[in-house]
Amino acid sequence: MDRPPVWIGADPGGTGNFGIAELFADGTTRTDCVSSAHEAAKWIEGTPRGAGIDAPMWLSSAKRGDRKADVCLRRKYGNTSPGKVLAINSLYGAVLAQGAMFAVELRRRFPELPITEAHPGLFLRARFPSVDERQRFDELKRHYGIQAASEISDHERDAVIAALAAREGFSGKWPRDLASKRFPEEQDSATYWLAPMHYWWFE
Repeated sequence: MDRPPVWIGADPGGTGNFGIAELFADGTTRTDCVSSAHEAAKWIEGTPRGAGIDAPMWLSSAKRGDRKADVCLRRKYGNTSPGKVLAINSLYGAVLAQGAMFAVELRRRFPELPITEAHPGLFLRARFPSVDERQRFDELKRHYGIQAASEISDHERDAVIAALAAREGFSGKWPRDLASKRFPEEQDSATYWLAPMHYWWFE
């Protein structure tokens, strides 16, 4: 049986909290929560066109681990919950380790797969600022033609949004790649060991 083309999204976390999603061409989705990057990669049934991962995809040796992308997003949108942009040195280990390892697992299975970093929480707040927080995902589904159950977990929701970021970014609909400008202390997202990496943003 042919494997359908899909956009992959992931919200890395620990046991039972690793959100994974497939976004199909017709806007339908398939989601789940697993416990590791390896399980998430094995869960994929379709043929990925691209992937979005809700975790830092390159690092910085600067104080707090700050990257230019993070600083720019904080300045533009503030740094309040939901969607707070944390310094890399403040993130949980599962996010950092499992995010990078998921990218490794994807590239092992699909060597040419394009991958983008994503920040679903901030995207919802920035894209739909006048909508009540509880209604933002429903508004996103209407606006972008996505079909996903309202009762899915937050991890699955964020994985769906990460898949959307991959779809919109790699199809040319989102014009800005936050990975293109970096501080000197940052890894080069175009040449380091996990490259190339992108960070598509909607404006």
